[in-house]
Amino acid sequence: MPAASAGNVLFSKVVAFKEATPGTIPTLTSGGRKLLVSPTGVISNGTTIELGAERSVALRNPLIGTTGTIVSVEPTLSLTVPALSVGEFPIWLSMLGTATPAGTATPYIWDYDWSMTASNNPKSYTLIATDGVQAYSADYCLAESLTIAADRSGLTNLSASLFSQEITKNSATLAETTPTSPFMSGRLWTAYQSGTVFPGTASGTAYNYLLDFSLEFNAGLMRQAYLAGTTTFSTHAESAPFTGTLTMTVSSTASAVSVWYDAYQAATPVGVRLAWTNGTHTANIMTMIVPTEVQQMAGAEDGLTTMAVTGTLVYDPTSAKSLRIIVGSDLAVLP
Repeated sequence: MPAASAGNVLFSKVVAFKEATPGTIPTLTSGGRKLLVSPTGVISNGTTIELGAERSVALRNPLIGTTGTIVSVEPTLSLTVPALSVGEFPIWLSMLGTATPAGTATPYIWDYDWSMTASNNPKSYTLIATDGVQAYSADYCLAESLTIAADRSGLTNLSASLFSQEITKNSATLAETTPTSPFMSGRLWTAYQSGTVFPGTASGTAYNYLLDFSLEFNAGLMRQAYLAGTTTFSTHAESAPFTGTLTMTVSSTASAVSVWYDAYQAATPVGVRLAWTNGTHTANIMTMIVPTEVQQMAGAEDGLTTMAVTGTLVYDPTSAKSLRIIVGSDLAVLP
């Protein structure tokens, strides 16, 4: 096969377009935002085909080639962002909830404050994935879960598990530009704990013994399929529990022991704020967790013993919150 007619990983990309109506593909020849994701392994088509293996047709091979039937189409997408930027961060968060940006100049403040009692109105997207030869559109994309992680050796990264209504070949000529938003260095995060109080953007006592963290959360979005004349799902609902887990590796200092081990032994909630800034742009991840697993002397880094902490996101009755993320971004509007 000539190389010119084959897909090329160098020309692979995923471009996001917000949908005015969930499931309706918007105009693709203008706008959109290139997502800086790993280029391969993105799409699982999720097409279930029934070939009739259980029926008897008096043949040694009962699978008749002309009677295959599509039962359901439930695509999923798995995307990894190896280098998260301040401009891309709000796009991913909007797939789990809504925020209206505040401000007239950078940094624009995106406040994702997930309600535990009302709809969070996530924004659906059409994603265009291409390898430079064939493009595929995935409409009605929403996030089932997001994972945000950082350590001392690189950039903040994000991974997303999405569901989509349908995957189709697409021939639109895209016109998106290459984004130039600042990336989020892992070492620029600072961790704070606020006792049993849900933290604000300036609250908490800094602890400078955090080595890495990973926050995985699910806002409870579920696709809803009915007997409605289509093999795809019809709508979505926020019908599953809001769940999440924060894992951290910390140096096993006296302060770390008194906060995390003691809270674990007493099943006490701890307010956590993870704050990032490069001097202009900011991010604050605020949550309440109960440490559900603490492994003291879990390992060693740079000659010091480390502690592995796993916390489950919980509801704080006083603030009526479980998770809030505020991003000061160079993104003025969703693409």
